[in-house]
Amino acid sequence: MNQRQQVEFHASCGHLISAPAYRAEHVRCPHCHQVVRAPSADVPYASPVPAPDPAPAGTAEPTALTALYVTALMAGVLGAALVYLVLFNEFSESELVTITPLWLFPIVFGLYGFVSQRLLRHIAAGRAGTLGQAAHMSIDVAGLWAAVVLFPFLVLRWRSSLLVSLAAAVFWAVLLWLFFAVLFPTL
Repeated sequence: MNQRQQVEFHASCGHLISAPAYRAEHVRCPHCHQVVRAPSADVPYASPVPAPDPAPAGTAEPTALTALYVTALMAGVLGAALVYLVLFNEFSESELVTITPLWLFPIVFGLYGFVSQRLLRHIAAGRAGTLGQAAHMSIDVAGLWAAVVLFPFLVLRWRSSLLVSLAAAVFWAVLLWLFFAVLFPTL
């Protein structure tokens, strides 16, 4: 059997699944996450189809960006752990509010970097045409609450995880500022 052939079939949830013909015994549905048994390739509705061409060479983002996201995420988590687990008694409440952006924004930047890279891979693989469509796919899987977190991806049209991460960090900076300026003093 040709290793580039794909078998397409419908999962029990109704979504169309495409799997390499040589590995299509048990496949996890990307929508409902159930493992389904693929029909054999000789079943008419599960006939092999040619695999799509691989993504063009320029669509993969540099590994340096992934390293940047990992570094930012680790720095943010370590910073929060240092502040709240080790140095908590050294800071007043107003100082804790003041240093929150120092650990929060690296976490936001790193997480949104990873998410935007994943969404951009959906676009490169042809499963989505825009960042918004890829975000809608994730919302369908994760549930409606994910729309709050994925909001920047629903409105942005960029195809650079770095720009999307920076925009998301600014978005959350504004929300954090509004919280500390408007809601926090009334609590």
